[in-house]
Amino acid sequence: MKKIVAGVIGALVVAGAGVGLWFFLDSSAAAATVGKVKISASQVDGTVKAIIAERKTVSTTGMQLAIGSSLSAEALNYYIISTLLAQTAAANNITVTDAQVTTRSAAILKQQGSAAKLKLGEVSSNIASKDFPGYVREILYVEGLTALVEKQGTAVADSGTAVQALVRAVALKDGVKVNAKYGTWDAKQVTVVPPTTAASTTTTK
Repeated sequence: MKKIVAGVIGALVVAGAGVGLWFFLDSSAAAATVGKVKISASQVDGTVKAIIAERKTVSTTGMQLAIGSSLSAEALNYYIISTLLAQTAAANNITVTDAQVTTRSAAILKQQGSAAKLKLGEVSSNIASKDFPGYVREILYVEGLTALVEKQGTAVADSGTAVQALVRAVALKDGVKVNAKYGTWDAKQVTVVPPTTAASTTTTK
């Protein structure tokens, strides 16, 4: 999960993708389940389509962009981590309101200086604009959980590991199942691993 959280935060400060394999997937099937929560293939496909479309609206020169099944795995991972963070926060009486998400989103936009610069950050980090509020919500959940473990005595240097342990425990308790078309679930690292035969990234020129 550290990689995912780092990617989320990094996307907020970072200033022709190939057609993915997503269109071969059955949109009516479950891409994954987290406990009783179903994440549909259509949700994942919608994110992938949005990411690919938005890459055409900016210069992607020099960007290392996920493609194919690796992009689909990243999109699925977003939904799984969002679900796990929400469940972990709820289990620890931590709430994040829409107003908080709106306020932080505005602060991030101001930090970036313009919507165009924020869009570049989203594209370079494989984030669809429609999912940006969800990523902001993830950050707020992580901050809340970090404050919790530090209040409980965890050293600041170890807080990330402690938060990951909380999320991992929820994932193990509820169970995470990933459709093999998207890859496999790494319970230790709390992330989706794309199929080993999948193309991973491409660097645009």
